Amino acid sequence: MPEVTLARAPIEDGKEDELRAWFAELEERESEVIETLQHEGVYTETGFILPEGDTSYLYVYMEAQDIEKADAAGDEERYDIDEEHHELLRETLAGGWDALDTIGHLTNPHLR
Repeated sequence: MPEVTLARAPIEDGKEDELRAWFAELEERESEVIETLQHEGVYTETGFILPEGDTSYLYVYMEAQDIEKADAAGDEERYDIDEEHHELLRETLAGGWDALDTIGHLTNPHLR
């Protein structure tokens, strides 16, 4: 069964639009994204933005064969898009990642 994680990080004031633009660019660069997801063993990676009071947060959901290995593979920055992604996150996020506690993950095996 695949592993999942949901984490969040605060977004720097005034950087939300830059972050949205980057995720739109990622969709346009689909072939590069697929290549790096395959390298990482990631099935799904989804970004969300949620404003909470005066701060907005980037939430990232990931489903992978092995979350720890996926993170390590992404940190290798084997592909240019990985380097660009990490640089953009450094420029737009105001703090570190907080992982939410996974209490369950259900999938439909007939749709896989």
